Amino acid sequence: MPAADPPAPAPDQAPPPHPPPPPPPSPRPRPLSLASALPFWFYLAAAVSLLALLLPHVLPSSSHAPLPPPLLRRHLAAGRVLKLDPSPGLFAVSSEPAPAAASPHRVLILPGLAAGSFSFRRVLSSLSARGVPAAALDLPGQGLSPTPPAAAAAPASASALREIMDRGVFHAFEHLVQTGEVPYQEAAAAGTPTPASSPYTPAEAAAAVARAVEALGVAPVHLVLHDSALAAGAAFVAANPAAVRSVTLIDTTASLPAFPAAVFDVPVLGKLVLRVPALFRGLVRLCCARRMGAEEAEAHLAAMRGEGRAQGVVEAWKAMNHSFELGEWRRSSEEVARLPVMVLWSGTWSDKWIDEGKKVVAALPDAKFVYHSGGRWPQEEAYEEISELITEFVTSTPASLEQQSEEYPSQHADH
Repeated sequence: MPAADPPAPAPDQAPPPHPPPPPPPSPRPRPLSLASALPFWFYLAAAVSLLALLLPHVLPSSSHAPLPPPLLRRHLAAGRVLKLDPSPGLFAVSSEPAPAAASPHRVLILPGLAAGSFSFRRVLSSLSARGVPAAALDLPGQGLSPTPPAAAAAPASASALREIMDRGVFHAFEHLVQTGEVPYQEAAAAGTPTPASSPYTPAEAAAAVARAVEALGVAPVHLVLHDSALAAGAAFVAANPAAVRSVTLIDTTASLPAFPAAVFDVPVLGKLVLRVPALFRGLVRLCCARRMGAEEAEAHLAAMRGEGRAQGVVEAWKAMNHSFELGEWRRSSEEVARLPVMVLWSGTWSDKWIDEGKKVVAALPDAKFVYHSGGRWPQEEAYEEISELITEFVTSTPASLEQQSEEYPSQHADH
């Protein structure tokens, strides 16, 4: 019999389905990069900034200014604002030893940018405990000194804002973390001319110091200059050499201050740093003093929040004399050349900063040079070490130089 044909499929029976195609290979995971993370950080920063700006207007606020932290209150009570003519007045604080232990050597400290006399409070106490009378002056518009009368307005610089727009919001943060320095500082300082009559210029600040020294009646003094106070202090010495017995430089600079004042000149970022204590404390630890405590940082922040204080720091930074040369100052007169000079420099901060110290050694080959264990604000971290070195130096001043400096009151009275 012939083989039967296979049964024909039912008309409603579908053909067997084709197997599904294999899934496409999964893409290889891409490594995370700074560029891929930027959108997240941008929106996070924008949200935090907006929140920081809106909270003061949303939350109920008191009509009274908040009390300063206890540390700052004690410092304010220990000092006073000197009423000088012409203005500006300067905040001065002093620490006197017991009369029986008092030394004829008197120290006057000019703090650097944003540091203020508050940062030297323990150095002053330590000096007086060693029998050395000591005082500190806040330069015009800095520390706790009142804001000077408004000078002629200088045109605003948009260079920092332009850099942010061109290079991205987080370029500044990346640069800060990698180098410990805030970008745009030199460009902004160079791009904004400072009026010659500005009270923040080194010459005007030196004149204010001279008036304060006369009001305090402390001349002649052993002058201690910290950080950016170098140019103003040097100008004071050059104009009043008989009022100075010796000069001590503590991590001084004419163009690279420890505190990144440019932060306050950046839109939004400056207000954010002033309103968020953790950001301010992190900035100070990164750039000035790595071991600063929370209580000390809170007091510094409270002082910076005073009326016009942050802007005063910016103006003082813009007015810095970037062309100042230590060697030229040392050779400017015989009186300046004869002054004993000591340089105290951080040997632990960074290799770059140690190289800056070597430049100071080259400019002042006859100066005593000592490395200390603190940061760029050693008065906060190594105050006992700093006060001991200053005491040893000022009490070893040659007697002949002391006798010569005693002529200052009669010479000053003739002017």
